[in-house]
Amino acid sequence: MINTGYLYSKDKKRIFVNTCLGCNGQCVYCYLPKMGYDNKNVSLDVKKAEDLISQIEALGITKDTLITLGCFSECWDDNNKPETRKLLEYFLKRGNQIQLSTKKEIKPEEIEQYKELVKYKGQFVIFVSSATISRWREIEPNTASPDRRFRIFDLPKDWKIPTVLYMKPVLKNITMKDIELYEDIMRIHDIKDVVVGSIFGEERSLESVHFSDANNLFYNEISDELEIKRRLMKLGNVRIFSRSSKVMEYYKKRELEIEEKL
Repeated sequence: MINTGYLYSKDKKRIFVNTCLGCNGQCVYCYLPKMGYDNKNVSLDVKKAEDLISQIEALGITKDTLITLGCFSECWDDNNKPETRKLLEYFLKRGNQIQLSTKKEIKPEEIEQYKELVKYKGQFVIFVSSATISRWREIEPNTASPDRRFRIFDLPKDWKIPTVLYMKPVLKNITMKDIELYEDIMRIHDIKDVVVGSIFGEERSLESVHFSDANNLFYNEISDELEIKRRLMKLGNVRIFSRSSKVMEYYKKRELEIEEKL
């Protein structure tokens, strides 16, 4: 096991990688203060990608290790984006599967270089996080507007980089009120994958967060999640997940099935 903040892993199946500690997003539901990190007016402590790569290589991980970029940071903040991009190139070249979630705008030209490195659809997956559309200025004040975030959904299909609507966390009596807006977004951008996820809270449940062994943060599911899933299922031809890791498993399994048929 490793737990340095920048790196967290219980085993070689999955490793969380942060190019900095802290976030400037100032989302009202942020769990970082509960983990000992700041989320307001922080001077981001950026870690060099080369240092992280050196530590990761020492762990002896294989190409089967799932790489999750971020958990104690916003990995696409201007301060640490260059280091995140270096890690993307490194892990894609070595064959790892990578997931990246963000509330910032990712411009297509920023990731176009990676399309040649992607070996299969779903090796690199972008999760566009959004807990509200109509109230984002109030609830996610120092993030990109939903309109700017959602532009990445229009990536060319032949880039083989899936983009996922990451409705996490679902906020009670808030996220649900925007359900028609989310439905429109999914139709307009032809979104096929969506995660409807629970908020991280201190109320004990059967599942604690995957990026800490302190057992102090848990998935706190609310009834709105079930209703949102029910509504989105009516759109048809949409894959609905409760966890981002299940999206990664779906694409990994899909690739293995394709390989077996060859």
